[in-house]
Amino acid sequence: MNVILAAAACTGTLFVAGIVVALVLVASPPPPMPPPKDVFDFSSLRAPASEIPPPSLRRYAARDGEQLAYRIYDSTADRILIFVHGSSYHGAGYHGLAAALSLGGVAKVVLPNLRGHYMSGRRRGDVEYIGQLEDDIADLIGDLRGQRLRGPITLGGHSSGGGFAIRFAGGSHAVLVSSYLLLAPAIPTSDAMRQGSGGGWASLNFRRLYGLIALNAIGIHGFDGLHVIEFNKPAKFWDGTETLSYSYRLNVSYHPRFRFKQDLHALGPTLVMIGANDEAIDPQALKAIFATAAPKTQFTTVPDTDHFGIFNTPALWEPIAAFLRAQSGV
Repeated sequence: MNVILAAAACTGTLFVAGIVVALVLVASPPPPMPPPKDVFDFSSLRAPASEIPPPSLRRYAARDGEQLAYRIYDSTADRILIFVHGSSYHGAGYHGLAAALSLGGVAKVVLPNLRGHYMSGRRRGDVEYIGQLEDDIADLIGDLRGQRLRGPITLGGHSSGGGFAIRFAGGSHAVLVSSYLLLAPAIPTSDAMRQGSGGGWASLNFRRLYGLIALNAIGIHGFDGLHVIEFNKPAKFWDGTETLSYSYRLNVSYHPRFRFKQDLHALGPTLVMIGANDEAIDPQALKAIFATAAPKTQFTTVPDTDHFGIFNTPALWEPIAAFLRAQSGV
């Protein structure tokens, strides 16, 4: 009996010590931000000429009552493409692609501003719980159905938005979506991320991150609202609509799960496109990941194309349109 009590006391002591260490890590200040670096050449991010202006922002009610923002581009097509923006930005950055697909009769295109981003949610850079972004997109789909939009749904995204689409495929709402469009999808826990930071785009507070992972493992979520990541966008390119840091729970909600291959394996019909010159993601490493975990996906590496060019180059909109048209009966 004494041995059992001693073992229990020892285990309890180690458990408490582990919590203390995790809390110390959680309290760690962020590392110094690297010198400003224009990783993606933001000066090139100009929307190609379009026949229509961006539609006005609309609102839909999420299940918690929060009014979240989105734009919708109408079309003669029944198919609906919900396309999720990359980290720090919002849906308006994808106007050129959305306008081309809608005017071309390919799909009605919906560009949400994810909760925690410009004009969506009560706190910039944060959500209420891990997984809320998936619930929000499910609620958006419910709202679209309530507007009598009955066409099949493709979920797409660029960069972190593509990573989110992968996460969605592995979650409980995947039945709402029939196919996926992934443009330079980000999988942060994979070796496809250049330098582990998207080529210097992201600055992570690793000590806090590890502490929060440990606390989450034992069911402690009270510190999940603390921010763990900042984005290295030079101030000269700021326009006030960017979101330059994320909480732990938003960052986790935005990307595939740690065991990302399970999410990849759950994908339905999928087109993946990435530029050969992508600054943040290694195309060959990404291709190898998909070849192993999701071999039925259509994977294309586009020559002479970078991270922004993959969605902002008009010549690339036709293969995207062709994929979406091919899904018309799905």
